[in-house]
Amino acid sequence: MKLKMLVAAASLVVAGSAMAGAPALPGGDLGALTPTPALFLAQGASFNGGTIADLFTFTVGGNSDVIGSIGGYGATFSSVLIDGVATSLTSTTTGYGFSFTGLSAGSHTLKVEGAYTGLYTYIGSAYATPSAVPEPESLALIFAGLGVVGLVARRRQAV
Repeated sequence: MKLKMLVAAASLVVAGSAMAGAPALPGGDLGALTPTPALFLAQGASFNGGTIADLFTFTVGGNSDVIGSIGGYGATFSSVLIDGVATSLTSTTTGYGFSFTGLSAGSHTLKVEGAYTGLYTYIGSAYATPSAVPEPESLALIFAGLGVVGLVARRRQAV
């Protein structure tokens, strides 16, 4: 049964890599994150089990939100960190989702932490979307509203 699961997982990895380019292995580079997901994966085995602490590097071109998912066989995940800051893990039907908002432009590190008891494999994906930036019209309305509130407050003090 475990062999069938491993073969199925390997098949998914091969199929996914054909569609989205080669996935990054631990210590590898995901490249520049865009709205198209970049894949990362790892596998291993130990009779005594162990911990997972895999690093992947990536870049973003501007202020971005990074969104991703991770799932696998034989591994449990405790956290996903970006530049040492833990992201929020949410349970999904196929594993976990994570997100990180307001990431500045430049190079960053994604770290997957977890544990395994024997044979394990996992695959994940991450993509970036531009962070929301207020439109100039919205800022003008905010400042106009603050000005009106200040004017009303000043008139009340004068009375």
